[in-house]
Amino acid sequence: MSVKPIPEGYHSITPYLGIDKAAEAIEFYKKAFDATEVMRLDMPDGKIGHAELRIGDSAIMMASPCGEMSFGSPGKEHPSVCLHLYVQDVDKQFAQAIQAGGIAVSEPKDQFYGDRSGTLKDPFGHVWFLATRKEDLTEEQIRQRAADLFKQG
Repeated sequence: MSVKPIPEGYHSITPYLGIDKAAEAIEFYKKAFDATEVMRLDMPDGKIGHAELRIGDSAIMMASPCGEMSFGSPGKEHPSVCLHLYVQDVDKQFAQAIQAGGIAVSEPKDQFYGDRSGTLKDPFGHVWFLATRKEDLTEEQIRQRAADLFKQG
């Protein structure tokens, strides 16, 4: 069975929120919108490295901002919402977006969670995560890879 470039259950675009108090936001979304927590990756410092929620038939992703991210909680310095776009071929789509006037933030590369992804900023200041799923991993496999990565520093 081949891996689907757009994971099962995802639409092409998924909102990705940067929230300083992401853990509190998760609880709020559960209470306010009956969100279901699908996946949560806690960082060694207690912040949320990545979380995925379902609200109705849609996904929403979020993380606590950190220095390696190109977004954060709402403010003048950076956007608070980014767009996560799953595509058939991330390298091709990334190059097309750069050619169209996008600005590369991070070139596409293989990620520990099974996606190949890159980040760019559009000419209007919005940040886009472009990704293609390369491996279908369990949450436990992702957690183990994340732990191994954090040990490396």
